[in-house]
Amino acid sequence: MRIILLLFVFLSGCAVSVRERKETQTYQELKVNCETPIYTKGYYCHGERAKSALVQPLSRVKITNLRNGKSITIAVVRDEAADGVCLPERYAYLLGPAPFPARLDIQRCGKEGITTCPAKIEGLASYYANEYHSRESSYGVPYDMHGMYAAHRSLPLGTLLRVINPENGKEVVVKVIDRGPFKEGRVLDLSYEAARRLGMVQKGEARVVAYVLRCGE
Repeated sequence: MRIILLLFVFLSGCAVSVRERKETQTYQELKVNCETPIYTKGYYCHGERAKSALVQPLSRVKITNLRNGKSITIAVVRDEAADGVCLPERYAYLLGPAPFPARLDIQRCGKEGITTCPAKIEGLASYYANEYHSRESSYGVPYDMHGMYAAHRSLPLGTLLRVINPENGKEVVVKVIDRGPFKEGRVLDLSYEAARRLGMVQKGEARVVAYVLRCGE
């Protein structure tokens, strides 16, 4: 009888431990990947902004030409097509000939320096009207009402969310590329296409649950 009692206590303790561990994983805060320094290739290209696929959107970055020691500190937009770090041609007189071996030191991670995400967001969501189509977003790319995008007041740009409409069970995955909504009581602004797939266009808003799949880029 004593052996059975001890076994019951042991198994009960294991069950409690497993439940606690799973709950911690579900609600654990996520962090942005903001590695520094980064060693890569520097070169010049057309355009007004520095671009790279290696940093968070609009990070403030010190870029050093390792060949001559010259450096500049500027905001860098995210561009998946950039091979290394692409700089506007007007910076050639400051950094010297390209291509050059470059060192990137992150001075500020992302546009606002926010480096963490909550695991879950709940509340009222609305969606962008047609008038915002093609306007430049905070991410630095034009807003496309037919894309799968969202705006949030503080989540790092580039964050991926799985958004669920509990009323009908429909869900979508969206990327945070803008700031908003600015109307009190709302937690997300969704693109028209995301709202359509969630079945909320007719009402104009819906209560949603959003899980962070990736914090930042």
